[in-house]
Amino acid sequence: MPISRVGTAVNSSRNSGSATLLGVAPVFAIFYILLILPFFPDDGKGRVENILFWPILAVLVLTLVLLNRTEVNSRFFRSVPIVSLIAYLVFALASVTWAFSPDYAFSRLVLQVLALIIVVVPYALPAHGKHAIRGVYLCYVLALAVSAIYVLTTPPSPIGHPGYFTHKQELGLLAAIGVILASYEVLQRGWRRLVALLIIILAFWLVFESASKSALAFALIALVASWLILMVCKRTRLTPAFFVAAVVVVSMFKSYPIERLGYRLYNDATLTGRTGIWAFIDSQIARKAWFGWGFHSYYFVPNSPQNEASGYVRLMPSSHSGYRELKLETGRIGYWIFLVFIYSSLHLLERVRRIDPARAWLFLSVELFAVLSNLLDSSWLTLTHFWVLYLIVVADSVRYTWPGREPVPASIEAVQAVRVGRAHALHGS
Repeated sequence: MPISRVGTAVNSSRNSGSATLLGVAPVFAIFYILLILPFFPDDGKGRVENILFWPILAVLVLTLVLLNRTEVNSRFFRSVPIVSLIAYLVFALASVTWAFSPDYAFSRLVLQVLALIIVVVPYALPAHGKHAIRGVYLCYVLALAVSAIYVLTTPPSPIGHPGYFTHKQELGLLAAIGVILASYEVLQRGWRRLVALLIIILAFWLVFESASKSALAFALIALVASWLILMVCKRTRLTPAFFVAAVVVVSMFKSYPIERLGYRLYNDATLTGRTGIWAFIDSQIARKAWFGWGFHSYYFVPNSPQNEASGYVRLMPSSHSGYRELKLETGRIGYWIFLVFIYSSLHLLERVRRIDPARAWLFLSVELFAVLSNLLDSSWLTLTHFWVLYLIVVADSVRYTWPGREPVPASIEAVQAVRVGRAHALHGS
């Protein structure tokens, strides 16, 4: 074999190994959060395992990226979702200078940046990202199975079973996402479809055991609404971002839209006390309307301004509204930058639909579920499996915008093969 061919083979092998490791990194991040971190108790002094895991894996990812820097596609970092996300992080870094607790703000921001390097940066290379969703799905299947064992063998809390998590809402969130991911697997063939149906049944059972029915309701709404939106997009030139924006605009002309919806669905206009929390948080937002209190510099910091609240509101660990939390931490400026990230991510899904409709349905379902769930809970920019999954969906969507690098579904390949066969037949005749 010529020396040049040997060198090419060695480089190809090295690139293939690097691509595999980069493709696995986001999946490993979710595996760590879902199936390792919950079993290490948090003593409130900082998790040693986080201090080790995120920097080591981030350095590994950056090293592999530098070794394959010629393969990096700069279009990825110039896409609107990635640019807006980076812009938000830059503003969050600036907020450290005026944060209520600068030390906590900076350390928490560094952790977010490390997670973004691990989850998002690998998609700038032609890594084996198409297998990431399947790996993520397997992580959720394992987590659901472990949760089922805990539900069967441990007593529930007074408000619902938490599984192996600390709160019942975490189990409900896990099960709801499991329903979305398994619904996509139902579209596959053979044993994967059968396993997916069993997972959906298991996830439904866990949702009811956790007493987190709102998570399941949002998941089902996201699945149905995504299908309808994509059907309309197919017949028009609109993208999913237009539909979400239209709903937001309409809601602006309704007084207390979320409270009204809560009353109709649950006969509870307070949404289990959330309106009291929101009233206090709105007053805190008004105190620093434009710049906020600083990135992650409000909750769980020494002498937190939350201590000024009274009753149960004082004990809340979050605003129970992802959008209010954005305003609380980074003010109106950070809030609008992050909205650009959300809407641009939704906009890209029309491109995904043209290439792989089933994958677009999954991605839009995950993004709509995030948009809906953050009405009642806070999950934006929190180091949870859901935030990592959202980042994977956004990064993979950006990959579909690369000219000449779009993943091609098997059905399209089959059509192309048929066309080539017909062309040969015509020339032969």
